[in-house]
Amino acid sequence: MMGLRLTPWLCAGLLVAATAPLHAQEAPQGPVERVTVSGRAEATAPLDPTAFATVIRAEDFADRLTSVEELMRESVGVSVQSLGGAFATVSVRGSTAEQVMVYLDGIPLNHALGGAVNLADLPLAQVESIEIYRGFTPASLPAASIGGAILIHTRRAARRPAASASLSYGSFRTAESAAGFSGTYGRSEVSIGVDTFSSRGDFPYLTDLGTGSESRDDFRTPRRNNDVRRDHLTGRSTVRLGERAHLSFTTDFLKSDEGVAGVGSTLSSTSRYATERLLLRSELEAPGFWDGRLLLKGAADYGAYTETFDDPDGTVGLGLGTHNRIASLGQELGLVFVADAHQALSLLTSHRSETADLVRKGTEPSGLGTAGRDTLVATIEDQISLAGGRLLLNPSLRAERYDNHFELGPAGGIVPGSLVAGESRTTGKVGFRIRAGAAVTVRGNAGTFLRLPDFNELFGNRGAVRGNPALRPESGRNADLGIIFIRPRLGTHPGPSRLELTLFETNADDLILFVPTPEGTVLATNVGGARIRGMEMTCEIGLGRRFGGSLNATRQWTRDLSDWFSRGKPLPGRPRDELSAGAHLDLGLGRFTYTFTYVGPNFTNLRATADQALAARYLHDIGYRRRLSHGLQTILEVKNIGDSHTYDVARFPLPGRSLEGRLTWAF
Repeated sequence: MMGLRLTPWLCAGLLVAATAPLHAQEAPQGPVERVTVSGRAEATAPLDPTAFATVIRAEDFADRLTSVEELMRESVGVSVQSLGGAFATVSVRGSTAEQVMVYLDGIPLNHALGGAVNLADLPLAQVESIEIYRGFTPASLPAASIGGAILIHTRRAARRPAASASLSYGSFRTAESAAGFSGTYGRSEVSIGVDTFSSRGDFPYLTDLGTGSESRDDFRTPRRNNDVRRDHLTGRSTVRLGERAHLSFTTDFLKSDEGVAGVGSTLSSTSRYATERLLLRSELEAPGFWDGRLLLKGAADYGAYTETFDDPDGTVGLGLGTHNRIASLGQELGLVFVADAHQALSLLTSHRSETADLVRKGTEPSGLGTAGRDTLVATIEDQISLAGGRLLLNPSLRAERYDNHFELGPAGGIVPGSLVAGESRTTGKVGFRIRAGAAVTVRGNAGTFLRLPDFNELFGNRGAVRGNPALRPESGRNADLGIIFIRPRLGTHPGPSRLELTLFETNADDLILFVPTPEGTVLATNVGGARIRGMEMTCEIGLGRRFGGSLNATRQWTRDLSDWFSRGKPLPGRPRDELSAGAHLDLGLGRFTYTFTYVGPNFTNLRATADQALAARYLHDIGYRRRLSHGLQTILEVKNIGDSHTYDVARFPLPGRSLEGRLTWAF
């Protein structure tokens, strides 16, 4: 235990050394690549063959009691910030959470009202796979940002009718149930899933009552008003039209209600946060035109969100609460044209309209106004294969036009009246992949990306928050370069062994911060830039039939280049070192699993004050899965077996040791 605490990077080096002699053949592929998702790290990313991406399949976490939040934290280049309850956000390669696009079955979850996507609102029970694109967003996606993109795909229909059900229960009265059914009937495929989750969240923690370094008033107490209840329904149907074309419909509905406990001396026993989310999407794909060289694709989606925050005592928010309704409508039209055996051209046009009705609770009149955004995007991507497939070039351009508008409501607010703002930007990226030998692949990318200001930053929405319609988008210049060694299945070897080493750099300009003003408010302002440099390592190991393991490690250096007082300081919320390691051992009908997670020290403010920094985290989880008869299996897992009491973000306490069990039946 102490060895791990002192030398996480030494452990990484030892595992790399153990897998150094990798040698095999990686089969060349054409310019339009189709891959079978396999393993935790892909030799080729499904949507961009030059990108650095991680693909996590359902079978990769079938032996564990985990969540989207935990899977993200264990992935290379990814950081997760948690509030110790039912709210967690994701950062990729040192970006902010707002700079990462998150898609659920093709629908972007980042909405223009602002705020990062909550990973807890993405239940894992119905997930088939997760794709994490680090630093670069594939051109085939309608929205991009600086940090990259995360794509979550729900389960598709099985060829034969199949059903499953599961029940889980664990510490802090945490309970989860899930059920699903899918099947193929003639030309139609249908799948449906439902799950519920609830937890008291009353884990014990050490509170300092907001007095910081003063320890005489510290005491241990259960976390209060930290409960959550979540209900989720998802469905998909697909109809084959002719020989190759197909039309699909997906729907996703989520409803959650949770307590907002607060932190430090601003604890609350009454504040609540509730959300509802309805997503609908239809998609038509028609390949096979022009002698099979042309694929056409169209899609339309609708999203409706309701967010309600109640703070009757005024202890957490700036008022009594808010009630916001957000709606989005998107359309996409794309094609892929295979010019010849060495070149494929892809085009995509998309339009998205978003509106947000803003209401401040507890006042009359309560309507703050309506904010809206229309975005039009066009992308073009070219894949060029040279030297018999050993060299692949992948340039792309993205042109984006957005128009924002705000109509003042009867309640008035910081913004004096109706406002309109808009801008056009063009960004681009070029990537390459070289198969340098039988077992070696080299990849690299360079490009520019941007993040649009959200409605809160542009227009403000309540209290002391002042908007700034003159804000420029945050822009970014990304570059990465990496080398991959891979050895595919050999004889009875259980799977590919893989080693990936990557260097990356991000330079961001026009970063947006809320700057205090003499009037006692905060004003959204473009304050300057930041630079992030780092390296990533991914290693997968297979030793015999029974044992396998993986290791992911990230080291990054951040620097604030803004025009503010924090210039030259490290960026807060970006730990320099993060490491995760996992292993499994099969014995008969059972499998033992072990996961280790290390998160290095982490500054929490722009001044990088050492006494306010979060200490490093060393977390160990163990689990056991046992296959029973008639499709039954049981899983038992102990998380944080050392019972470490740690903190995240603005010193939000995290749970200590917890125990959870699950019974699953597939039939």
